[in-house]
Amino acid sequence: MESYYQKKYKEMIQEGSGKFFSDYVHRTMETQLPRDFYDVVLELGALNGFHKKFLKHRFNFYYETDILINNTTEIEKNYIKKHQDAENLVDFKDNSIDRVIATCLLSHLKDPEKCLKEIKRVINNNGHITLWVSNDPSILLRFFQIVFRRKSFKNNGLDYDSIQYREHISYFSRLNFLIYDVFKDFKIKRKELPFKKLWYQLNFVTIYQIHK
Repeated sequence: MESYYQKKYKEMIQEGSGKFFSDYVHRTMETQLPRDFYDVVLELGALNGFHKKFLKHRFNFYYETDILINNTTEIEKNYIKKHQDAENLVDFKDNSIDRVIATCLLSHLKDPEKCLKEIKRVINNNGHITLWVSNDPSILLRFFQIVFRRKSFKNNGLDYDSIQYREHISYFSRLNFLIYDVFKDFKIKRKELPFKKLWYQLNFVTIYQIHK
């Protein structure tokens, strides 16, 4: 599975049949933010660093983290890629982060509640959290997978169903409950994509903007 993410994920997901929608979701995550500057930004599940180019705000420091990043690398003085488990943010202190970004991460975690509580711990009182949550197993998403992705994965020697069911192990209804429960003292704005305010079964993803 690690080989798929390191060798094929960009080709199949970020630049493949879903590129237009993937770009659209990344851009949407950067809209309607309350500020145009966040001092320290922490991205979880960053993998190959695809999201950073969509940022619309300034920052002083940016951490790209993923469990699949093997070594800590200083790309620039204010830009570091590092290994970090999203369920255990041991390298980050309480109230130390101004913005947390997680792109399609929570669906992959065995204990997403632990991750959400870690995000709550590290975010400061004026901080902002942006979460991309897959609407799996929505009717629309599964239809898209069958029509567009399964064949392209097969043509590349990949079993789409095997990857999907092994990786997307936390479904939307549970994640939605956990987000509202963990951040019950926060303000939460939710945007469904591509069809605003439609039932989750008729959408692909949901974007959560969370702050005090």
